[in-house]
Amino acid sequence: MKFIAIIGFALLASAAQAQQAITLSEMLAVELPRGTNAIGPQDPALHALLAAARSQGRTVTWDLNRKLGPGAAKVTWAAWNGTPGTGAPAATRSAYVVILPNGTTPVGVSGDENATAGNSAAHIARDAAGRLHMVWQDGGRPGGPTGPFYRRATTAGGALHFDTAPINIADPGPSDWNAYPALAVTGNTVQLIWQAGGTVRTRRITDGTVLEPVTDTGARSEGRDIGPAIAFDSKGGLHLVTPSGIYAFSGDAGRTWKSEPVPLPAGVGIKTISLAVDGGGTVHVAFSAPVAQQNATRGTPGGYWQLRTIDRSPDGAWRNPTDVLAHAPGWGEPKGGGDMLADWARIAADAKGGLHLTWHGTVYSHKFEHDTSFYAWKTPGGGWQAPVALQRSDPARGIEYSYAPALALDGDRALALTFYVQDLRNGSSAFDSALAIFANGRMQGQLVPVTRFAATAAAAKTPDAAIGARFPAAAPQVWRTPDGHTGLDVLETLQVPAGDGVNIIAHQWLDLTARLGK
Repeated sequence: MKFIAIIGFALLASAAQAQQAITLSEMLAVELPRGTNAIGPQDPALHALLAAARSQGRTVTWDLNRKLGPGAAKVTWAAWNGTPGTGAPAATRSAYVVILPNGTTPVGVSGDENATAGNSAAHIARDAAGRLHMVWQDGGRPGGPTGPFYRRATTAGGALHFDTAPINIADPGPSDWNAYPALAVTGNTVQLIWQAGGTVRTRRITDGTVLEPVTDTGARSEGRDIGPAIAFDSKGGLHLVTPSGIYAFSGDAGRTWKSEPVPLPAGVGIKTISLAVDGGGTVHVAFSAPVAQQNATRGTPGGYWQLRTIDRSPDGAWRNPTDVLAHAPGWGEPKGGGDMLADWARIAADAKGGLHLTWHGTVYSHKFEHDTSFYAWKTPGGGWQAPVALQRSDPARGIEYSYAPALALDGDRALALTFYVQDLRNGSSAFDSALAIFANGRMQGQLVPVTRFAATAAAAKTPDAAIGARFPAAAPQVWRTPDGHTGLDVLETLQVPAGDGVNIIAHQWLDLTARLGK
């Protein structure tokens, strides 16, 4: 048995060496040219990606000989010592190539499937000049970097034009696997934040382009699947909250910070946390608050997590602690078993005094990880209205559970972006995403599809072509273009089937002119 094991190990090692003998492009993704719905290996962009493969000076060929539409396709490269096709190749390597529809542009890669997670904070936003600023978490790729990454771009003629390569914004040296960056924008100033060494670090971008040095805020932040959230007030002050329950403020452009704990009820913790600052300078904090924990790894039910908000007045006083779901039917503490969880809280304040809140929870399933995403509105000067489900389970369409909605505003209208499980009809699943538009607490019309890679693959019975759109992050505000279009910038993590641990970070411009007007 030992002899057989040694032989097996040697064969695996040999196969791994053969795989590594061919080096591929780091980003195996191509955006379709405008006006096309498929691309072939002779088209310039796809040909350049395929031809980027290298193997120690050998000639490298590939087996792709057909056109591809949006989705993932497995390609095998072969390296030859002599004439290609003669004898056996010296090495082969297979990987999935991703074809994205026009308007969905690859901007980076990550080994972390939660690269754009932490939807309680913004990951993408435009400055006053229209420059697009994006952050995500990288890590988990063999031999790859770890830490918070940033990239800047502009848009013109419906296309994305990069001003920078992906930049690791942390100080040189080892970076944290849970950096989970976020950003806030006012005018042409951008504030970047992330977790490192147990505290929040920050960098400022001035004039839209000048990246200043790193500052350690000193605010404790140790989130495992979420990072800190940050917002500017109308006077340029900076406010942040961390998943460790710390609030901090800077009135001098992020150079110095004062911090204090967010007041919590007795016996209550924090899972995810978000903040927004209204026009009067009041800070509104929303958080998921575990009261009773369940042991999900052992299948033990009985978890109870509240969805809570609290306000911090400009004078520094904490006021209005609220259990948002205290009077919502079905959201109380479970009495007969099962879980009642509310998580991934995200809050926004509009200019008319309304508050908007998104989260996901188990009110329908009473089971950990079997969530539905929700939205609620707090009227100006009033109370929280009844929760509205964004994407309910729909077995007939193969739609299962929905998660972690991001939140954007268009004036006093709210846009809630969620992702959900789509059954691929072969025993596996992937994620698609959709957008709900709300006015005065009511959903306006049908959901807007954002990605349908999984549904398209299921309908075509090609599950291996499915791309999963995980944790789509919406810009805080819609953007109106000079040519009269209204839309939303989205940054998302695209998962590839058996993708060698590499996910694609992509930007999508979602044109909503028909729904929101010019």
